[in-house]
Amino acid sequence: MSSYQSLDPAQIPLPEWHPYMIGSIIPRPVAWVTTMDSKGRFNLAPFSYFGAFSSKPPVVGFSPSTSARTSQPKDTHHNLLEVPECVINLVPYALAARMNITTGEYERGINEIERAGLETLPSEVVRPPRIVGSPVHLEAKLRQIISLGENPGAGQLVLVEVVRMHLAQHILDEKGLPDPRKMDVIARLGAFWYARITPEVIFWMKQPRNPAEVLAWQELPRDIRESRVFTAAEIGHLLAFRPAWAELLTQLPPPSDPDTLHKEMRKLLPHQAAEAWELYRKSLQPA
Repeated sequence: MSSYQSLDPAQIPLPEWHPYMIGSIIPRPVAWVTTMDSKGRFNLAPFSYFGAFSSKPPVVGFSPSTSARTSQPKDTHHNLLEVPECVINLVPYALAARMNITTGEYERGINEIERAGLETLPSEVVRPPRIVGSPVHLEAKLRQIISLGENPGAGQLVLVEVVRMHLAQHILDEKGLPDPRKMDVIARLGAFWYARITPEVIFWMKQPRNPAEVLAWQELPRDIRESRVFTAAEIGHLLAFRPAWAELLTQLPPPSDPDTLHKEMRKLLPHQAAEAWELYRKSLQPA
């Protein structure tokens, strides 16, 4: 049984509490947001309190917290009140250093795009520009800003509706969909840590939509639950395909050489779970 450290956020000052928040809720995608003020001056800032909340309408949100240093709203927040449009750019690893330049709290009116030596593309629907080199651009219009407090560190939740999406051709798969193995984007972790999303660190695992297709954990034979061969994702593939003879799983004898059997089964994963289960059944039943 694991032991836990329990924390009461109401009893912990912001400078001590913030590292727990950003260090525990990981990874978080980075919204690199371009906005403009009423004078036409551009701003670029990254936010890792960021997520997607609806497909139709396509709504995403990010939260420019009230500055812990100045107790003032961020320039992005100010700009959206003046010009309720933005572009959310995902951050590729190749631009990580330049993104880092834009994390600073510059004086209002400073153009972080120029500071970071970045190029822009004109947007099609909104006025703020897109960042060249980003694999994904989301042109968006403001729906709502929800204040979560006025104190330093309080989030100002910005909900925007995507009105145009731009995907770099090189990140698309054969169906024209974004392929995470090709995007090479970064995500925010705790402290000054980031993650780079590369093919070596991601995995594919089928999500079963029909509960009738899913095996319960206790229905898995013990040798598979405790396998030294299968990865967690490979066990997930087996769980997501319930064989027609699933009731036999608890009646079959344990394999005499589970490692060898599991190695043969894993050759059929992830896309041939049915065949992998059939191999398992046949290996344990008399010919």
